[in-house]
Amino acid sequence: MNTLAQTFQAPPANIIKPSVHRDLVVVGAVTVLTFVVSSLFELNEWIEALTVPHERYQIDELPLTILAMAVALAWFSWRRSRQAVEQVTLRLAAQQALMNREEQYRTLFMENLSGNLLATMTGQVKLANPMAARLLGFETAGELSGHRLGEFYAERDLWETHCDRLLRGDKIELPMLQLRNRDGVPVQVVAKLSARLSPSREQELHVYVTDITEVTLMQNELAGALEENRRLAQRSMQVQEEERRNLARELHDELGQSLNAIKVDAVTIRDRSAALPEIHRSALSIIEVSSQVYDVVRSLMQRLRPVALDELGLRSAVQYSVEQWQRRHAGVRCAFKAEGELDDLDEQTNITLYRLVQECLTNVAKHANATQVSVSMARAAHELRFSFRDNGKGFDPSQRRRGLGLVGLRERVEALAGHFELDSAPGRGVLVKAVIPAKGKK
Repeated sequence: MNTLAQTFQAPPANIIKPSVHRDLVVVGAVTVLTFVVSSLFELNEWIEALTVPHERYQIDELPLTILAMAVALAWFSWRRSRQAVEQVTLRLAAQQALMNREEQYRTLFMENLSGNLLATMTGQVKLANPMAARLLGFETAGELSGHRLGEFYAERDLWETHCDRLLRGDKIELPMLQLRNRDGVPVQVVAKLSARLSPSREQELHVYVTDITEVTLMQNELAGALEENRRLAQRSMQVQEEERRNLARELHDELGQSLNAIKVDAVTIRDRSAALPEIHRSALSIIEVSSQVYDVVRSLMQRLRPVALDELGLRSAVQYSVEQWQRRHAGVRCAFKAEGELDDLDEQTNITLYRLVQECLTNVAKHANATQVSVSMARAAHELRFSFRDNGKGFDPSQRRRGLGLVGLRERVEALAGHFELDSAPGRGVLVKAVIPAKGKK
């Protein structure tokens, strides 16, 4: 490139545009010299003597004609020289623009953050930029020249396959290509390979590679961290459900039995205090309050851990929960549909689907103002599909909300390696979908 720039240096300006004053002096000197020579030798009289005998042929007009022709030729030469100067100027300007453009391309090639290589069709490197050299373990691009691309492929057979495709005229784009640098260190790159004609009309390979080794390592670390977070979330939910189950059992065994004992004693007092109206009324009040407290405790136990889920299975537990919710919200029409075998699933899948239904119905009661709700669960092949839809007022999912219900649902589903989808908009209701891998009881 530098040699090219030196070869096409612009010539001095005085070569393109001669001195006007010097040319005028030359013209004046030639004119004076002509006059002096003509005076000394009396050329005009001599010419007149020669032309007089031939006056009938108008030969005497010939000098003026020759003079006019000389002036015309001088003007013609001046026009041609001016055009020549203009053409040379334009060519030099285009040459300079070409050199500037070549310098720009050279800068782009040398400073590119991606590796660029030119090679023969056999893979021998002819030209490379510094980034390609560093990527393949060389200090300078010159050291890389002469090496074959196949040397850096982690799988040599893959290079042969690529060569065959390139010879057929294919363009190869790879989102990830495994290479090894000169020291044998693995390098992951995004690569593009193509065969093109060089300026000398010979086929050559153009190779473009971008190092993504660090990005790949970060992706692997992130994937590992996400998997670890998923396992921690799953374990956290398992612990939470175990605590809920233990709390429900304690409420049933301790508080439930105590309330039953109080109610039995109050019934006994009521039956034996017919003659004592005040004590009788107190016993009735105790019976009523204990019944109310027991209903509250039973509702809490149902929310903490539905007994039907353990005793009857997922289908019956969800059906019972939907029916109970329908009784409490008579103004909303709720439809439940279940397909496939749902009663042989593992505990985590059961409780996740149950909590999905529970949380969605709770959100409808609190926020939706809906009149129709549909819940469906279906088992197909090795996956479970859950769908919940209401015709309520909906909301914008992109806006942050203070509640954690939907976030908890997503975490529950993703902890089981499932997929959670929420679709809603103001005035369009809410659609919740979930797909969970089906796992049987252990």
